[in-house]
Amino acid sequence: MNNRNNKEAKNNKVNSEEQKLIEESVSLSRKEYDELKAKADERNAYCDKYMRAHAEFENARRRMEKDKADYARFANDSLILEFLPILDNLETAEKHIGEAKDFKAVREGVDMIQAQIQKFLKEIGVERIKTEGCKFDPHLHEPLEVAEAEGKDEGDILSELKPGYKINGRLLRPASVKIAKKKT
Repeated sequence: MNNRNNKEAKNNKVNSEEQKLIEESVSLSRKEYDELKAKADERNAYCDKYMRAHAEFENARRRMEKDKADYARFANDSLILEFLPILDNLETAEKHIGEAKDFKAVREGVDMIQAQIQKFLKEIGVERIKTEGCKFDPHLHEPLEVAEAEGKDEGDILSELKPGYKINGRLLRPASVKIAKKKT
């Protein structure tokens, strides 16, 4: 009896699986099947193209990031190469200061190096911010001292404590200044 119950249960299980298969199956004509297969193949081809394009895009993005990092690392090479002769002149002047008997000649040498530095800065787009005879401008100047001064209006710059610079029109460092205030 036990064998018989097992066979019936097995047959019922097979029948229910066949029933599910029959319910889930769809009948198509050969033409409809071929059309669906062609669309599935086309979809697969588009998916493959997308995956390849996406991989190429990611590779290009990584290459650009690497190139950008390399550019940032080596961008100053030419700038430094132009600055080295100034450094050489400064080192030469430093060597001769100890032996110098004529301090006027030393002063002239230092002035020449200063002029060479200013020329270099101008060539790369760096300009000194004007302070002498100017009014205080919070966008260009940083007030470090305030003092009363006769014959000066409030906000006039009395002296420059540290020069400020712009590079290609953009503020690089504000000028540190001493400004006038009204007498109390």
